[in-house]
Amino acid sequence: MIAMPTSGPRLPATPVAARLEARATRGFAWVLFGGLWAKLLVAVLLSQPTLDAEVDSIYNRAADLLLLGGLFAALVAYADDILRHSPRLVVVVILGLASFLITEALTGLNLRTAVFEYLKIVTPALLSLALMRLYARDPALVLQLCRVTLALVWGLACLALVFLPPSLNRGGEKFWPVYFASLHTASYLMVVCAALSLYLFEAGQLGRRLLIGLVACSCVLIFYGWGVRTSMVAALAFGLVYVGQRSRMLPLAVLLAVAFGLALGLVPLLLGIVHLPTWEEMVEMSSGRVSMWLQKAAILADSGLAEWLFGHGEGSDWIVSEVWWWSAKDSHNDFIRLLNQQGLVGLGLVLAMLVTWAGVFPPGVAAPLLTALAASTAFSNGIMFRPQASLVMPLALVAATAAWQHRTARGASQ
Repeated sequence: MIAMPTSGPRLPATPVAARLEARATRGFAWVLFGGLWAKLLVAVLLSQPTLDAEVDSIYNRAADLLLLGGLFAALVAYADDILRHSPRLVVVVILGLASFLITEALTGLNLRTAVFEYLKIVTPALLSLALMRLYARDPALVLQLCRVTLALVWGLACLALVFLPPSLNRGGEKFWPVYFASLHTASYLMVVCAALSLYLFEAGQLGRRLLIGLVACSCVLIFYGWGVRTSMVAALAFGLVYVGQRSRMLPLAVLLAVAFGLALGLVPLLLGIVHLPTWEEMVEMSSGRVSMWLQKAAILADSGLAEWLFGHGEGSDWIVSEVWWWSAKDSHNDFIRLLNQQGLVGLGLVLAMLVTWAGVFPPGVAAPLLTALAASTAFSNGIMFRPQASLVMPLALVAATAAWQHRTARGASQ
């Protein structure tokens, strides 16, 4: 059952209790957003180290502790509301943690890394629970802080474009500079921020001209300046689902276009005009992914029942392959990575977490963003394992909820 926030602050009856809850709401909101801003600010130390590695790590971990400490306090403070409105997500998160710990107990007791990686996965969902409770009490404050976050991201991105050196990818090819951790992380973050801009506009929090400017600049960065193909896939997946939700004919049009394209491509194939790519060309076109996935399939084929259920343990997905021979790499597919490391149980619980996370919001609201997350996850180390990008997703989902309420209210008044 989804309990939607009211259009205004929900305060207790007595004036003293009302003032206390209002202060608590503002306090939790500022702490959570402050932790997120700290995480974004120190991200440059991951892309452009300025101190020694140990000091850089300390700053990053301090930002993590600020955010996680505030999040834990908010979850405890609003536990009654959360358990009443979203009990299934809480249960799935607890079961997922138990599964990760069981895997490490069976394979190598790499508990610290397992917990760290699990927190990457579930923190955005837990942050959504806290933000929805704060939004129910003070929607204006939460949306205002979302706008501040959007301004911070763009300010830091522009700062990097002006002052930082170019980024490197795909064997030393130069791309535009980034502030946030890495070229891939910055590109995924920009996809999420474009969605946040769109939903803030729909909620009446951004002007049309500003929206057009932000989305246009986002597209330039994603599709040209940073050149990360998997973030392009995520952006297209978001756009397709978003437009499909607002156009009844689009899904049918896409299906017919795909069918027509396949039929059209079959004719020259039958006539021998089209050249089918060789295995080497497929490996090169996928940047080595196809070869790596085939190796992971061979590893899984040789696994026993316990390894199929609970995986090979944290870190086991990193191997040296024929194509990526110079250093150990993971699957570049987070679903395969989870299946290999955490087994069917771990992967199944992570997928269940995504489904129950979507249930925190009104029907269909989370679909575009979670589709973008799934698309990026299927072809790379996607949004799920990129904290600077994944931690902004709850803000975009809260803004999407506000946009949904705005549309609903406008439709009811007509």
